[in-house]
Amino acid sequence: MKRFLPVILFLGLSLAASAQQALGPGSGLVSSEINPDHSVTFRYQNPKAKVVQVTGDFLPTRPIEIDLGERVIIYDAPGVADLKEGPDGVWTYTSAPLEGELYSYSFLVDGKKAMDPSNVHQNRDVATWTNIFILSAQPGDKGWYYGVHNVPHGTVSHVWYESATLNSQRRMTVYTPAGYENGTQSYPVLYLLHGSGGDEDAWSDLGRTAQIMDNLIAEGKAKPMIVVMPNGVWFNQAAPGAAVDNFQPTMANSRSQSTIEIEESFPDVMQFVEKHYRVSKGYAHTAVAGLSMGGRQSCMLSLHYPDTFGYVGLFSGVGTIEGNEQAFAKVFAYEPKLYWIGCGKADGIMENSRRLKEWFDFQGFPATLYESEGGHIWRNWREYLTIFAQQLFRAPQQRKQPVRRYTSAVSEVD
Repeated sequence: MKRFLPVILFLGLSLAASAQQALGPGSGLVSSEINPDHSVTFRYQNPKAKVVQVTGDFLPTRPIEIDLGERVIIYDAPGVADLKEGPDGVWTYTSAPLEGELYSYSFLVDGKKAMDPSNVHQNRDVATWTNIFILSAQPGDKGWYYGVHNVPHGTVSHVWYESATLNSQRRMTVYTPAGYENGTQSYPVLYLLHGSGGDEDAWSDLGRTAQIMDNLIAEGKAKPMIVVMPNGVWFNQAAPGAAVDNFQPTMANSRSQSTIEIEESFPDVMQFVEKHYRVSKGYAHTAVAGLSMGGRQSCMLSLHYPDTFGYVGLFSGVGTIEGNEQAFAKVFAYEPKLYWIGCGKADGIMENSRRLKEWFDFQGFPATLYESEGGHIWRNWREYLTIFAQQLFRAPQQRKQPVRRYTSAVSEVD
């Protein structure tokens, strides 16, 4: 028996080596390669393919309308470009020089989507996976803030809490700034809400929240703060792979027609955070913001709890004026430090965003409307977070005009 032992060991080592080899070198190609002029070269090897294309948000976009019933969202769909076949069946395409940004892309091989096997960097948006790359053309551009640098880093945690209101365990993502674990100080808190189809991973992955906060705090452009990213879909416990019921997200099944569930259950989130983290409590130390559905939820939370959030951010999502006139008046009676609206000029939400701002102006309610290019896309929402975070928990600016009492002349603003 002993003479067979070396053979068995050899076979075992050979099998282990084979398994390691299968996980090893990948395609051997470099893709997506960022060139000195900030163009990007994509490579894909498939000698049998007839047509290979790349589609991504680094290309000129194609506007697509999504009808959500009560409103239409204009989505900037990624453009498409053809790759050229070269030696050994390697297809290539080089983009025009790009500005600093986080970009998403995938390949279309004979019309079928394929991931880039030469790029391990990927993100999930709702139920769609794409490859990503981050390009920074110069220090301080958008891409720079989305990247990882040699600065003090905060901690990102996935934590579970009990929601008595929803009678379920739920998961949230929490960012704590650098030094939190070894310190004793308390921090203000930003509650950051995702959009339709999203979950508690959306802002940390697609939104690059930790990288944005690390870089802003390191430069002294943002106050150190805790950022809480809950799951805003009341019937979904957690992101895929973490929930008990293995929930499969889509834009349709993750979208609630009302906000009543989050209005009623949000105290469960805040109570858990204030019990388990060193939070500076109170109006001046608490902010809420969100994108799309999360922007609408943030608006309704501010109306439902007017004395709770001193800072409110609505990113491509706003509440309606009709029926909420008195509630908005109560919000501004508490004189929020910042009520900030951000929306893309090509976004279907822009009309309602401008209308809300015009009505605020008519009432004398101080609010900010920031208009960016593009539509209902993550590129805008990352920018909004970068801008909004820099204005949080600082001394309020002197008001140019006093807050007036609500007047019923809403019909004059259409």
